[in-house]
Amino acid sequence: MSIAEIRSRHPDAVWVVEEKLDGANAGISTSEDLDLRLQSRGHFLTGGAREAQFNLLKEWTAIHEAEILERIEDRYEIFGEWTFARHTQFYDRLPHFFHEFDIWDRKEEIWLSTERRHALLDGSPFLSVPVLDRCRPRHLKELTALVRPSLYRSEGWRDSLADAARRAGVDPARALAESGADRPDVDLAEGLYIKIEDADRVLGRFKWVRPGFLQTILDSGTHWHARPIIRNRLAPDVDIFLRPERETIAP
Repeated sequence: MSIAEIRSRHPDAVWVVEEKLDGANAGISTSEDLDLRLQSRGHFLTGGAREAQFNLLKEWTAIHEAEILERIEDRYEIFGEWTFARHTQFYDRLPHFFHEFDIWDRKEEIWLSTERRHALLDGSPFLSVPVLDRCRPRHLKELTALVRPSLYRSEGWRDSLADAARRAGVDPARALAESGADRPDVDLAEGLYIKIEDADRVLGRFKWVRPGFLQTILDSGTHWHARPIIRNRLAPDVDIFLRPERETIAP
């Protein structure tokens, strides 16, 4: 469906554009007995070596369990990017490792609008993905023009990656190659997460991933699951166990 067709179908809708972060999709919800449950792409996290990158997420949710349950009760399911491990892009100034980007309302059976998501999580331990713009675009170029260097990478991320690789026992040159460090567009964010919304709910959504990012994955020759874990880095003075400063929605 083209942008013109979407605008025709939802003429009064607002398009909310967020930076697409390169992480592992994770979800937080409750069981029928109000036990907190963690999942990644439909798989509940129950333990095992393949879940090593989620150990800190389990610790974080355990510490904040009471606050999380108070927010979501048996009604909401929270989804986000868990950016603890470097996949393709390396981040060295993250404000958190878990970045909420979607909330499913079981009662209303809708995906909450961005404003309702932010209102629900205000004052909570959660931090949302950054909103780049609220707009009503007429052409795709208006959206792709919003792809800029990631908000969560410093200009010296290559040196940071090389250091993190050495600490993980990985050849720095290999780690830099896997992240496409020599590509001309590598400093740009992975892409965009775009939602078409009214005041209450998400009416439609799509992702736009930068072609150069996809080429970096193809050129690497391996999937990140098959590589040793290289930890992304938090911004200076960030402690994920303290209450974060929330991102504000773009005007």
